[in-house]
Amino acid sequence: MAMQKVLVVDDDGLVRKLVCRALSSEYEILTAANGAEGLDKATTENPDFVLLDVEMPGMNGFEVCERLKQNPATQDKPVLFLSGLSGIQQRMLGYEKGAADFLVKPFEASELLAKLRLLGQFKRDREQLDQKARHASATALTAMRGSSELGLAIQFIEATYNVTDFETIARRFFDVTNQLGLNCALMFRTRGGPNFFSAKGAVSPLEKEVISTLYDAGVRFNDFGHRTQINYSRVALLIKNMPMDDPQAYGRYKDFLPTMLGSTDAKVKALNTEMALVEQTRNLTQSFNVVRETLVQVGANLQSSQSEVLNLLETTIQGLDQRIPTLGLDEDQEKYLINTLDGALLSSQRIIDGGESARAAFQTVCRLLEHLADRQNKLLHEVVQEEKTLHSSGAPEDREISSDVELF
Repeated sequence: MAMQKVLVVDDDGLVRKLVCRALSSEYEILTAANGAEGLDKATTENPDFVLLDVEMPGMNGFEVCERLKQNPATQDKPVLFLSGLSGIQQRMLGYEKGAADFLVKPFEASELLAKLRLLGQFKRDREQLDQKARHASATALTAMRGSSELGLAIQFIEATYNVTDFETIARRFFDVTNQLGLNCALMFRTRGGPNFFSAKGAVSPLEKEVISTLYDAGVRFNDFGHRTQINYSRVALLIKNMPMDDPQAYGRYKDFLPTMLGSTDAKVKALNTEMALVEQTRNLTQSFNVVRETLVQVGANLQSSQSEVLNLLETTIQGLDQRIPTLGLDEDQEKYLINTLDGALLSSQRIIDGGESARAAFQTVCRLLEHLADRQNKLLHEVVQEEKTLHSSGAPEDREISSDVELF
């Protein structure tokens, strides 16, 4: 298998040498000392990746990246920016120009290798998803121009009513936005952390960073370039081709998409709550079983210890009964000693009887814990069974969202 090619475009010869040394064991390295030479080699040498310095004399890295993305022959090449600038403005500008990731100088060789491997996986995933998208597009229903956007939103809400996983919700969302001609990415804030989904290809590392940064800013609508991000409590939608030059379409989408996003936000909240309840039920059941087993063991140990003490006392008293006549005690001494031993035996028996009461109380608590565990397991079974029933009942999530909408 031929080695993948990496084109390094940097005016600093030392940086070019360092990059060559770090990557030469895994990649074939091409170098260019300026933007013009880099554009020429990107076209003629067909590299798999482009490492691009931001600050160069003449044509800077942002300009080179923009030209690469405008050229059909190079627009799909993943671009990794190398820069001494680490601010979010530079990262967002790099993302705006089409870069896939951003690495701050100085960097470790291992970090650069990890970034390239990640971009390689991202490139493979994108190619596979593009192929699937083309296949899905070939079999999808032809969108009708007269489709009602409100009708599409209603279909989306119906189609996701019984959905029990985040990936299906995202896919149903993209069914609608694809029919509107919008290229979108979604982020869901779930119990397991942020989940990212894209209508076309994969979500690049830099794109994830931009979405997360704009979400954390806490602003509902964010417009930059030809992109718009809309944020809700648990959902962020990035529209990559917002029609800024069409005020009517822009206004319609900003009024229409929050309807779907509000429903999606509520659905993500419901799924998070359901997952929390299921997890809590499992944890409580496990805790009940541990406590019950512990109490059973404590009761068994208590009974065993009490029996051993009683047997020891009885054996001791029997031995003394046999030895007392040989001790030369007078009648009063002998009577006192026997009464004392009988009293100790009687007190021990009362203590053991009290232990039996405690063991009975343990058994009652164990039965109560067992009953609670059974109720928790029954609740968990009902939740799981309900999900299975919804999946097998031909619910709306099993149908494609169609542009053939009848509102009345």
